Amino acid sequence: MFSPKHFSCGIVCATLLLSASTLLTGCSNNQITQPAVSVTGNWQIASTAASAKALPSISGELTGTSAALTGILHSDSAASCIPPATAFDVAGGTNSVGVTTISGSGVAGGTLTISGTLAANGRSFSSATYNVVGGTCAFATAATATTAQDYTAISGNYTGNFSDANGVVIAVAAMLTQSSTSDANGNFTLSGTGTFPSNPCFNSPVTVSNTQVTGGSFTFTYADPTTTNSVVSNGTFSTDGTMLTVTNWTLTGPCGPDSGTGLLTKQ
Repeated sequence: MFSPKHFSCGIVCATLLLSASTLLTGCSNNQITQPAVSVTGNWQIASTAASAKALPSISGELTGTSAALTGILHSDSAASCIPPATAFDVAGGTNSVGVTTISGSGVAGGTLTISGTLAANGRSFSSATYNVVGGTCAFATAATATTAQDYTAISGNYTGNFSDANGVVIAVAAMLTQSSTSDANGNFTLSGTGTFPSNPCFNSPVTVSNTQVTGGSFTFTYADPTTTNSVVSNGTFSTDGTMLTVTNWTLTGPCGPDSGTGLLTKQ
């Protein structure tokens, strides 16, 4: 039998259902906008996916915020589908749920697209992918297993050792400062000096020259104009810029030839 009690319950239940429906509808139609963060820095995007074998790693400068950014990137390998000296412009932004999309044409006749979820500090992407559509660099499918990382500038006093294949170890110190902006190809430079123990090969301190920083890689040269000896150092560095791993150094001049590896840590 119909009763006021049942009628009352029906009104209450209908009201609750309507409120719940309104709440859910409101949530689906009004996404939370993420605050804009700076993305300016030295970035590297790389993938181990088979589809990215033609262009496995790119790097360069991104400038701006997550809301609107521009950049200039290039290949990291001379063996890729475009040479490192061929740079291309990119631009993009981040949507309301934190997914950043960056794209640029001019990649050997194709268009590059990078996409991923931007970290709250603006320094990396998670769930990142990148793809090239068209041209000689075209991917068969978008490359997963992708990392997209901003590298803190190399700056400060670094100390460590260089060693060669014969087990000879020498202490090395360096005072380095990375440029705040990149060149026309998206590469950064270093300025500073290096110091070696007292020896006839170098008159310390020695000014660094022929420098380049791109993504997580660096190269610089210690050249002594008096003794005409020089050491070219190549390597990689940690994302926080505190550890420089010299994967190869090569000594040329009257004291050479010699070569080896090294490690420098920021003090």
